[in-house]
Amino acid sequence: MNIFWRSIFIVLLAFFVVHLLRDILQIFDVNTPLATLMRTNHSWCRPFCDFATLPHEIFGIIGSSIVLRRNKMGILGWLVLLSLPLWTIGFVMEEFVP
Repeated sequence: MNIFWRSIFIVLLAFFVVHLLRDILQIFDVNTPLATLMRTNHSWCRPFCDFATLPHEIFGIIGSSIVLRRNKMGILGWLVLLSLPLWTIGFVMEEFVP
């Protein structure tokens, strides 16, 4: 795997870990700068939206770690990359659905 894809998966791994920590802090109502960073209104999906991204984040952490350890993209790497549009859909739903 070349340096471009390796750096992409390192950034993705860091993003998934930080986002998982932020979601866990939000679930337990811990108010820290990380937990309140880019917090949006979840009134339309409470209490389910706090847990909606957890499986995707866990998959991203495990998948990115395996891809980095193997040093090969493979099917798992492409699945991690193909799952990224779900974040866009979730963001749009969260911002624009009343």
